[in-house]
Order: sequence, then C-alpha cells, then structure tokens
Amino acid sequence: MKEKDLKQRVLGYVQEADEELLLLIEELAETYTQQTKEDWWDKLSAEEKASIQKGLEDADKNKVVPHNEVMRLFEKWH
Repeated sequence: MKEKDLKQRVLGYVQEADEELLLLIEELAETYTQQTKEDWWDKLSAEEKASIQKGLEDADKNKVVPHNEVMRLFEKWH
C-alpha cells in the first residue's frame, strides 16, 4: 500500500472517530514518538555498557564458548 493511500485511510479513521478512539490514537502517536527519540543504549548503566563491550571484544577475539557446550554444562539445572 502506498504511503499516500495509507495516510488517507488513517485520516478517514480520524475524521470518523469518537473521543475514545481519538484518545487511543493520541496515546499511540505519543508512545511511538517517545520510543523513536530514545535509544535503548542510553538507558543502560555504565556497568551494562562495559559488559556488552567486553562481550563484543571477546567475540572478536574468538574467546567464546559454543552454545551446545554451555547447554551441556548447565544441563543439570534445566
């Protein structure tokens, strides 16, 4: 569906909407706008960011344990 057609359909819904639907649309738009402005990385603590960075460095150096080996090691807790 073309963006222009979609916009026309959505505008049609808005034109016909009752207050409840308008409030729902407003909440959806505000939530979407807020989520697109926020980057999940910015919400992480310094410790979390450091841990992720360390994991990426380890992976680059091939210092990893294969999934099947990890699963075998922790099998007794499954």
